[in-house]
Amino acid sequence: MRIKDALRESCLIVSLRGRTREEVIGELTRALKEEGLITDADLAARVVLDRENLGSTGIGEGVAIPHGKMKGINTVLCAFGRSVEGIDFQAVDEKPVHIFFLLLAPENGAGLHLKMLSRISRILRDPSFRSRLLEDGAREDLYRNILEEDERFSG
Repeated sequence: MRIKDALRESCLIVSLRGRTREEVIGELTRALKEEGLITDADLAARVVLDRENLGSTGIGEGVAIPHGKMKGINTVLCAFGRSVEGIDFQAVDEKPVHIFFLLLAPENGAGLHLKMLSRISRILRDPSFRSRLLEDGAREDLYRNILEEDERFSG
């Protein structure tokens, strides 16, 4: 499974409004609902926050990959958000998070879930890619950069 299979351009938020972990997760799950990919954004946010309460998915270097498993979906779904100011997400390095990839996976889809987490983690290891995500202005540019970076690692 590639990132393009889970992430739609319409589910990218160029400038997150949320200032807390809960607000950001809510914003990202609402993007999935607005695209018609889920029916209940509040339930999705609760699923992700329940996972988040087990330990922050802020992996450091300004990145978080909040995720959870949810009933009623049959494939991995992804939303992307960017915060230029940064959010206190209780990341492992205790630094603000600027780049968010939210993942929802089917309740019985552990394999797909882990593969997508791995793909996203891999592309985000590159500091120049993370910088490009913070610099690019338009949604189209962000989406293209994400897909190109994923393709580069797949090649």
